[in-house]
Amino acid sequence: MIHFHNGDVAASLARRAGVPGRHVPFRESLVGGPVRPNLPLHEFVEERALFLSEHHGESLLRVRNELLEQEMNLDKAREEEEVVLWFEHDLFCLVHLLYLLTRLVKCRRITLIWCPQPLGLQSEEELFNLFQSRAAVLPAMMTAASLAWRAFTSDDPTALNRFLENDVADFPFLRDGLRLHASRFPSTRNGLGEVERRAVDGIAAGASDFVSLFGQFDKNPPRFGFGDGEFLRHLKHLANVAVPVITIIGDEKANPPKALFTVTPAGVNVMEGKVDFIEINNANFWLGGAHLTRERMWRWDAGLRQIVPSQPAAS
Repeated sequence: MIHFHNGDVAASLARRAGVPGRHVPFRESLVGGPVRPNLPLHEFVEERALFLSEHHGESLLRVRNELLEQEMNLDKAREEEEVVLWFEHDLFCLVHLLYLLTRLVKCRRITLIWCPQPLGLQSEEELFNLFQSRAAVLPAMMTAASLAWRAFTSDDPTALNRFLENDVADFPFLRDGLRLHASRFPSTRNGLGEVERRAVDGIAAGASDFVSLFGQFDKNPPRFGFGDGEFLRHLKHLANVAVPVITIIGDEKANPPKALFTVTPAGVNVMEGKVDFIEINNANFWLGGAHLTRERMWRWDAGLRQIVPSQPAAS
């Protein structure tokens, strides 16, 4: 039996709780950077390693080796009698769960702990009880995961719209999670995705240090599920574009980052909807399989609750 956990904390807790089997943390951040389908494995790993090393300040060689080893573990998992997946109801976990369900489709038996609350905050007894109540992943859930992963990795993100209206009975939180992902596309109002909007609003409201800002960004319980590094990546983007909407001062590499933030005059104009963040900054980023550029842009229409194509701004 092998267990895949979305992070080291839950994996360590499960070991201490005496949950039988081998416990492996799944280390990735598929919510950010290119996640293109149908690439040969070595190309997929190389593209992911380049993104993670560049945006999270890690050694390319180390990240590449860790991803390759992780993929080898996934290949070997089909030899196990049972694969147990431990994930939470947040976007970060959902994307990894979709990937693993499609990646492990040939395994003998897959079971799932799909928890509405953070697993790392459970007691050892509670975690062991969750293990005992794990459920088999049924074909309907596997089918839904396959279709959702295909939409997430599509180069046309409007493929996600079919999942945004109605719940999928066999896959709790799928609609809500993909709706959170869709909300990360630039808003039709001012060009900020939901993560960036919350960050700028928080800074403007007085959360000028990282700990305060991160603490109020996604709480009770977290539904984006981002760690420090992923949230900081979004903040750096806001500060390092051609027309920054925030400034960052301090030690970003400390743990937690000892950084202070302020909103720029341009940021105030964006918040008020007077200017559009995408129109004043050349877009060049990925959300799943969609590469957003000035020429190929999609936006989140909160009124329609859909991703809509956006015409490039006039030169």
